[in-house]
Amino acid sequence: MSKTKKKPQTLRRYVLKVQSMIALIIVLSYTLVINFYFIHGLDEANFQDLHLESNDFARQYQKNIDHPLPNTIHFQGFLGWKNLPIEIREHFAAFEHVKKMAMDNIRLFSEDTFISWPEQAIFVIAQPLFDGKIFYLVRKINIKQYDALSQMGISKMFQLTWPIALIFLLVMHFSVQLLLKRTLKPFYRIGDWVESLTLENVEQDTPNFEFYELTAIAVQQQKALLRLSAMLDKEQDFLRHASHELRTPIAVVKSNSELLTRIFSSENNKDKGEESLARISRAALNMQHTTETLLWLSQEHSIEQSNQQTLALVEIDLNLMIKNLVEDNAYLLQSKKVEITLKLTATHIKVLETPCRLILNNLIRNAFQYTAEGEVIIQCSQGLVTVENINISEGDFDHSGADYGYGLGLRLVDKIVNKMHWSYQNNDVSGGRKAIVDFQTPIEFT
Repeated sequence: MSKTKKKPQTLRRYVLKVQSMIALIIVLSYTLVINFYFIHGLDEANFQDLHLESNDFARQYQKNIDHPLPNTIHFQGFLGWKNLPIEIREHFAAFEHVKKMAMDNIRLFSEDTFISWPEQAIFVIAQPLFDGKIFYLVRKINIKQYDALSQMGISKMFQLTWPIALIFLLVMHFSVQLLLKRTLKPFYRIGDWVESLTLENVEQDTPNFEFYELTAIAVQQQKALLRLSAMLDKEQDFLRHASHELRTPIAVVKSNSELLTRIFSSENNKDKGEESLARISRAALNMQHTTETLLWLSQEHSIEQSNQQTLALVEIDLNLMIKNLVEDNAYLLQSKKVEITLKLTATHIKVLETPCRLILNNLIRNAFQYTAEGEVIIQCSQGLVTVENINISEGDFDHSGADYGYGLGLRLVDKIVNKMHWSYQNNDVSGGRKAIVDFQTPIEFT
């Protein structure tokens, strides 16, 4: 039996729910507070009357101890504890001995319920006199003996509290509804705008969404999409360039494979077959270096993760690596008058081997390829490698037929050194270029 899918939470529903709870709490709280202060106000009014009357009697008694006790419809006076009615003495036993004025009250209910109106309220004030006696002033209020008009007035006042509370709830509810309608409108607009945002229209001006916070969100969304567009442009350009450069070694492999098929059909073409195999091997090596570089640079994880997975920090003989790379790329110097000068000192360093080899391979390859006649000087000392090519030929290069692109090679080197944080310089010199890489630059794993 499939469960009913829960409706997603919406801002409108959430605000209305919270608003209803808060409004209900406020109304109930204020209703109870109003009732409390109403009763408390009645008590204070009665105590004030008793207090004034008690003080007046104390002044008159000090002048004349035979002054009559107050005895009216509102209150009744007693001189001495024993003269009080038994009912009063039972409820106010603490007033038997007082050293200063004290007052208190009690409400008597006919029914023991949570919400009920008292049947009788008794107010008592006790005031010590100058001769040591205690004067008691008592007021009894029998609610049922109130005239109908007074009872109706009090009843109406209490009955009016709840309708006012209900009106307050309704006013607050509709106010929040109007506020939500006004506030959510820009949210719907920004949602529609984000949905319609594409790489084609992302550079258009950001609309004004009335509120600063929403406009700021729209601007950040636009900037994020602009960054994504720039990244896609760079990647597409890079892939187009790489695709262009790989066409040459692929074509070499294809043509020489067809040539080998014809050559091996005759036993007299052994030398030509070996040359074709050598060309295929070199083309495959070119594609291997290119694909390794592209695959490594396309990894999204950090250097530390790369080190743990595929790139090992190992101790290598940098001179031996340079010699092997020179030998691998020597075919680029065939039919060229180029002198190779190696100035190498014994160098063993701990480095990430694959990035190091890719950088050196690209620099050496480009130096060989773009020197028709002249000298290529490679120096290595304490992890600092310099590759310089000096071309003295006045002829032009066949860039379109090159096995590996000069522009792509330098771009790959730039990407690798930026990712590895190695020190790197590549400057134009007379007749060529001079590249310097320091593999001893510390790598900070973060």
